[in-house]
Amino acid sequence: MGLGDLIVAPEAVSVDPRLSCDEHSGVFAVGTKGPDMRRSLSLFVVLVVAALLVACNGEDGDATPTSTQTLVSPSTTATATATVTPTTLGAAESVEDIDFTDPAVIGPLIDHFGGGEIEPERIQYLDVTGDGEDDAFVIVASGGTAGDVGAALVTVEDGAATVAGYVETGGLVELRFPEVGGGLVVTTEGVWEPGDAECCPSKLRESTYEWVDGAFVLRDEQVGDSPDVD
Repeated sequence: MGLGDLIVAPEAVSVDPRLSCDEHSGVFAVGTKGPDMRRSLSLFVVLVVAALLVACNGEDGDATPTSTQTLVSPSTTATATATVTPTTLGAAESVEDIDFTDPAVIGPLIDHFGGGEIEPERIQYLDVTGDGEDDAFVIVASGGTAGDVGAALVTVEDGAATVAGYVETGGLVELRFPEVGGGLVVTTEGVWEPGDAECCPSKLRESTYEWVDGAFVLRDEQVGDSPDVD
């Protein structure tokens, strides 16, 4: 048998559509014998396998590949308003009972600002938090030419004097309109422009704070010319 006798046209190999892919693998007919039979058989098996692949791919061709897409919604991180961890200053039934000359009481307030002093005559007693009970608005002064360094709001909770919040800006600290909803805290500090003398800033920044949800919140800020500078 010559080489040409071993070549079989692909179309000569038929696949019974009634049989499954697995059933086709065991069905074939060979008409040669001996050594030539083995060579013919090898080629025939190759052709049958190729035909089976085409048939099986055709069976699966109707299936459309699918892809899975995972949609990740962007997360929104809520930013909470910073509040002060309450600091207990000692036992008290009301803010009027607190001794603001006692180092054990005023020490934590002064330490918070890194130094300063408290002038008892500047303390104001009024209901800032809106709970129906008076609070103490305590201004912390620098004790020198720097003016005020800030202020603290002291309340009484469960029989203890407690620091409820701080005003962190200084300069000149005032509690205005105390008769209206706990008042507004206004701080006035110098803003130095190039060429200003150390004693005399040409601008002033006025910041207004209001007590909201357990903290002093900045409501307004304006910068204007200093009346002391021509």
